[in-house]
Amino acid sequence: MVSKILAPLDQTEIAEAGLRWAEHAARRCGAAVHLLAVVDPSEPDAGARTKDAEAYLQSRRDQLKNNGLTVKMEVAAGEPAATILDRAESADLTVVSSGTVRWLISAVLDRVLERMTRPLVVVRASQNDTNDTQLPAMDRILVALDQVDYSSDIIPIVQDLAKALSASVTLCHCVAPNVDEFGRAVPGLTGRTADPIGQAELFISRIAEQFESEGIKTETVVAIVDAPGQIVRPAQRTGAGLIALTTRGRDHLDSRLVGGTANAILHSTRLPCLLTRRAPVGARVGGSRPGLIAH
Repeated sequence: MVSKILAPLDQTEIAEAGLRWAEHAARRCGAAVHLLAVVDPSEPDAGARTKDAEAYLQSRRDQLKNNGLTVKMEVAAGEPAATILDRAESADLTVVSSGTVRWLISAVLDRVLERMTRPLVVVRASQNDTNDTQLPAMDRILVALDQVDYSSDIIPIVQDLAKALSASVTLCHCVAPNVDEFGRAVPGLTGRTADPIGQAELFISRIAEQFESEGIKTETVVAIVDAPGQIVRPAQRTGAGLIALTTRGRDHLDSRLVGGTANAILHSTRLPCLLTRRAPVGARVGGSRPGLIAH
């Protein structure tokens, strides 16, 4: 069930790409929207920035309410990443924009992605998107899965979201091509890896049964790719509007986004990405609750 969507905003037009996604999802799910702006009290002109943030959120709140949504707004004083992580703990889904010109562009988004334990949608945006009135595509979700323990963590999250959005699901498992050290195709393998395609199809079909038992229309794709980011190709072919996957999220994020496969996908597609991360045992996310300024 998706009943509360958190939408952190940094008062830029580009950030509203995430807000458009959150608004459309809330309409389809019947969810409430929590608008959040964070002002670091240690920065210059924090008082003036707080007033600006409050006026900005009020205008967005009124707009969403006029469209029939239930909306809460909050301007919080604190460190932005810790505040977002803290508020995300009480939300079913958090939606952020990547590509904004303030705190969502660098260290804050890094820390949120690195330490998140709740589902997060990253919506890619650019200056060209600011006047885009097309509704986000939400009828099909492509789920990237692998035969590793943490990969399946995304399954119950996608099941809930697919049912809430009335979306179908494409389950995708990528298999690396058989090549030698010169990049030439090798026709076959021996031993336990003799049939990687067959193993992949068996793996993905078993997961498809879980989705279909929940009443979710599901199809499967086994894609042969030589780089993680190429999973965007089956996403485009199947008409997916969202790519979902689990990330380890444990590397230093010099490239601004999650390392490994998630990083490659985020850099390779304009599609929104739904991410979740398995939290380390005993880990504590966020920090003390920042002071509430307005709501």
